[in-house]
Amino acid sequence: LLPIINGNTNEVMKSRLSLIVHSVLTTSALFAVEVSAFHNHFQAMTKNHPNALKDGSHNHPMTSKRAESSSNDHSLRDGSHNPPPPNTMEAIQSRLAAIGLDLPPPGGPKANYQLVHRDGDLLYLSGHLPAKPDGTLIVGACAPSDIIEGHESKKWLSTEQGYEAAQLCALNLLSTLQSYLSTHVETSTSGVSQPADLSQIKIVKLFGIVRSHDEFVEQHLVMNGASDVLKHALGSDMGGCHARSAIGTNTLPLGICVEVEMIAKISGSN
Repeated sequence: LLPIINGNTNEVMKSRLSLIVHSVLTTSALFAVEVSAFHNHFQAMTKNHPNALKDGSHNHPMTSKRAESSSNDHSLRDGSHNPPPPNTMEAIQSRLAAIGLDLPPPGGPKANYQLVHRDGDLLYLSGHLPAKPDGTLIVGACAPSDIIEGHESKKWLSTEQGYEAAQLCALNLLSTLQSYLSTHVETSTSGVSQPADLSQIKIVKLFGIVRSHDEFVEQHLVMNGASDVLKHALGSDMGGCHARSAIGTNTLPLGICVEVEMIAKISGSN
């Protein structure tokens, strides 16, 4: 540009070109100053920062925290960093015991049907009842709180009582599953066949029927009792990722308040 300025170019063009040259030189100088300042700051930070690495690179604190968090994805609540143990029958029973629950003895059908029907890897379980370990049933219908308060009758149950009844249904379903697996299904471990158990089960679908007052609309909350038991016993992936339906009805067999059906999938079976 300078030869052009010093040539025969008119004065206006010379002035404009001179401004351009001045701007370029000024910007270059400022850039050089910024680069030098950044370089000096980086050298000081790398030398003095506690997170600097031996090779001179710098590990940002937030990056360190993310890396630490990633490495501790399998850390346990007690502070240890061992991955959680695999799902076993002992672990399932232990988790249930921790919340005061236990698998009851398996029951039998109440009419002309099978409790379990197998089709490939799928197990279809008939509706199970809210039977206590002693065999007694939870009977009645779920109703809104204002209905319960206005009618002192054992006929009406709260949502919480319905929830507990659905828990019993889930426990009885698990008991039936365990009984069926141990007598009808085998798994192979290291070439050795052995009876299957609940650790080979994934819950696919639940269907819940809640005996209800006409104004009761919390059937889904009642059915949470069954879903929560399955999730706690088998884990989120195997027990808690199921599909589900919940409906209300005016009556159920034997006067029970909840009945629950299940579809489950078995893996690694013969």
